[in-house]
Amino acid sequence: MRRLKVLIVSAVLILAALTLRVTTAQDAGWEENAGGIVYSIALSQDGLFQLVGSRNDRAAAYNSDGTLLWTFEPESTVWGVATSADGQWNAIASEDRHLYLLDGQGQEIWRFRSQFIFTAVAMTPDGSGIVASDDSRNLYFFNRDASEPLWTIELENSADTVAIVASDSVRILVGTRDSRVILFDSDGSPLWNVQLSNPIARLSTTSDGTRVIAGSIDAKVTLLDGATGETLWQTTMPVRCTRRNRSDCIQVDISANGRQIVAATLDSTWYLLNPDDGTTLQSQTLAGVPTAVSISDDGRWLMFGDRDGLVTAMTLANAESAFASEQDAQRNLLIIVPSLLLVAAVGTRLWVRRTATGQRVWNVLYPPVQQKLRLMWRSRISYFMLLPTIILLIIFNYYPAFSGLYHSFTEWNPGIETVWVGFEQFENMLDSQFFWVGIQNMLILAGASFLKLAIPLMVAEFIFHIRWGVLQYYLRTLFIIPLVLPSVVSILLWVNIYDPNIGLLNNALTALGLQEATRAWLGERDTALAAIIAIGAPWVSPLALLIFYGGLIGIPQELFDAAKVDGTTAWSRFWKIDIPLLMGQIRLLVVLTFIGSLQEFQLIFLTTGGGPGSATYTPALELYFQATRFNNFGLASAMGTFLFLIILVGTIINLRTIRSQTEYEA
Repeated sequence: MRRLKVLIVSAVLILAALTLRVTTAQDAGWEENAGGIVYSIALSQDGLFQLVGSRNDRAAAYNSDGTLLWTFEPESTVWGVATSADGQWNAIASEDRHLYLLDGQGQEIWRFRSQFIFTAVAMTPDGSGIVASDDSRNLYFFNRDASEPLWTIELENSADTVAIVASDSVRILVGTRDSRVILFDSDGSPLWNVQLSNPIARLSTTSDGTRVIAGSIDAKVTLLDGATGETLWQTTMPVRCTRRNRSDCIQVDISANGRQIVAATLDSTWYLLNPDDGTTLQSQTLAGVPTAVSISDDGRWLMFGDRDGLVTAMTLANAESAFASEQDAQRNLLIIVPSLLLVAAVGTRLWVRRTATGQRVWNVLYPPVQQKLRLMWRSRISYFMLLPTIILLIIFNYYPAFSGLYHSFTEWNPGIETVWVGFEQFENMLDSQFFWVGIQNMLILAGASFLKLAIPLMVAEFIFHIRWGVLQYYLRTLFIIPLVLPSVVSILLWVNIYDPNIGLLNNALTALGLQEATRAWLGERDTALAAIIAIGAPWVSPLALLIFYGGLIGIPQELFDAAKVDGTTAWSRFWKIDIPLLMGQIRLLVVLTFIGSLQEFQLIFLTTGGGPGSATYTPALELYFQATRFNNFGLASAMGTFLFLIILVGTIINLRTIRSQTEYEA
């Protein structure tokens, strides 16, 4: 008993030492949630003007204490931002296929529309020159005074990152998906072209262009000579990435004088690298997975944006202080954690062997377990024969389900790391405006789908009451034939019908003299969701028709004969006989429609992709984008778990509230 008390006292002393020794640095700077994944950050020369572009269709400008100066909201995601040295000129590259030029107050000066999504933008320090790339290999160079490009060239592959140098002359740097870093002069002529080992995720350059830093998706950071493209050094960061991680594998930036190089990686860590050889001078853990990083020209300010929408600004001096504090905490943990584990192990053993309570607990828990193991061993042949079936069920049925449930509580990068974060992913889900827009659209689509069930019911009634058997057969067959066609074919057909230029709908309206009624039906916020709901008109679902028709032919003919003798009208018979006896079929279709509406993905993905902006988003589409486009598998799992719970509860309610007449009689 005395030893046990000594161990308890030791554990208390260790925890006290931990509390006294671990200190937390007071970070200068600020934090703010941008409301969506942060894709780009640009700082003025002194770092006091800070521009952030994010997924929630917004570019936001802040000052050095985090005060919001202004916002600019294009129609879709902001992929790239750039600002001049004084913050008086700003460029925005958006998924709505526009490049915007703004003044220092966020007012639009001009816009240029491409046929493709703009992915990156850069600006000269004086704001006079702007370079931008789109998702179809085009590189544009603009003068600030004109909204049309001075020149456009087609690259061999798309560029996800661009930079610009304007010292003695303007030069343009491009990092492409075919692993090239290319330097162009002001006329668009290539000066040098360097092949690296993997697609270029981010690149940056010094103010004079003598040094170029590039981060590729194999987690390598490469310093190039800006004059020749020669590799000066290359270092590999301790993180594993794939092509799926193109947007968040690695972020890099370099100060104007080239003395500070910052890299931030998928493992939520940022590094300050030695400019001479690429070795790590210091590293620090971030709150989330970084998706953007920027360092001011004077090397004083650092700014990070992450996958959860958090924007963090700090000074380099306070970052160094935080690094020292973190190092001290790690040294403490190396001593304290093993000590606590040893104390716990020895204490448990002494508690079981030296105390009456411990012995009683052991005697209660151990014998039942031992008895079960003996029984299983006696029936080992039976278990062995069942083993293949059990293994297949676990692998293909239970493991994916429980994996999704478990990973909804983690920050999950498959094959790299899994970090338990509790309910953080659910909090991020509830904070996502895209998810709530999706819920709203999902409810609208579900309501419309329920109303559409009336059409196949009416058609089934019509076919059922046709007395001529041959006509009944051919009509039934005619309505069922579309069931054998892939649904994708029907969806793409309707996409062509809605096409604003060659589509049947607009051409029909024009032929009728209703040109003012023509629309880009899937491209306008006011009409996109309604156009999606209208797809499939007149909404005679073959499956619903079959189910209703099967229910009708299952109703005893005697009931119809008795109703006819009683002089019941067709309308009265429909409400008093057909509907009560079809409640089983109605319940089935309501449940299937409810589940299908919550899982709606294919229709939205093939028509609008959730656009324009977020007008047609659904939760299932957001789940898909989080997993495949943004590599946020933990958040996608949380959304899947949430939808599962809604489907489960909704299905139970439907099964308990919709009861058929035959069930009541039974």
